[in-house]
Amino acid sequence: MPRATDATDTTSASDSAPKTDACATRTRPRGTHPEAASRARTLAAYAASATVELPGAIGEEQVVPAARAVEADGSVLLLLPPEVGAAVLTARDDIAAVLHVVDVAPVAVPHRVRAHCWIAGWLSAPTGAELARARGRLAAATRDPALLTFDGARSGAVVRLEPGEVLVDDLWGAEHVEPDEYEEASPDPLAEHETELLQHLDASHGAELEHLCRMTGASDEGERVAPVALDRFGLRLRCSGPTRTRDVRFEFDAPVGDAAALGDALRALFQGPRSADSDCA
Repeated sequence: MPRATDATDTTSASDSAPKTDACATRTRPRGTHPEAASRARTLAAYAASATVELPGAIGEEQVVPAARAVEADGSVLLLLPPEVGAAVLTARDDIAAVLHVVDVAPVAVPHRVRAHCWIAGWLSAPTGAELARARGRLAAATRDPALLTFDGARSGAVVRLEPGEVLVDDLWGAEHVEPDEYEEASPDPLAEHETELLQHLDASHGAELEHLCRMTGASDEGERVAPVALDRFGLRLRCSGPTRTRDVRFEFDAPVGDAAALGDALRALFQGPRSADSDCA
């Protein structure tokens, strides 16, 4: 049976500080929500906004990568300004850096910032065949063939960030992730298509979402219901009205492995749980 989980009221939440799903995380069993390491890997690969904080000796202390791609081991390939690449190549010691990614809900909801993730580590510069492979990975990750040639305004230096410390702060709460857990984790299988899936739900299935929340008592009359997050374990909706904004999460009967299986899970969800099981009184 799909399971509704009440989440923290976000009426006073700042757009830059997503609130913890406090009541749910106290009792939620493992295997019913994405673990912190998987969430961090998902954010590293798919969050819309990213900046790299660098030592002041390099020049600019913060730069925006023109492209990024996450390797199988969790290291992050970045396309940065040429002077950064030169500094990394000629440095005697390791150069520390912090990648800060910010995730924003792809639909219009109050408090749209969903997550922050910080990956602190050390920069290195691939060379030779490894550099050619890294360029191809960056071009594929951004779907931008121009990155293959590195001509004109898009030219830059390819560097690799080796993670040493990871912190994720999102709708589930703030957690440190051990480097080995981060390395072994995988991103959520729905993350690549989450934007268009949520936008489709918002544009074409608003009535079903509202009915689901009304039927389970998750929202009041007159509140707007919008999808705010989706993962293999469930769907999070945001209910907002004149006096409050709160989230409710509906968990699927079983985790879904791809977008095709998601259709069946959503149809089962829209048929409606027999009751709303809340973790909070």
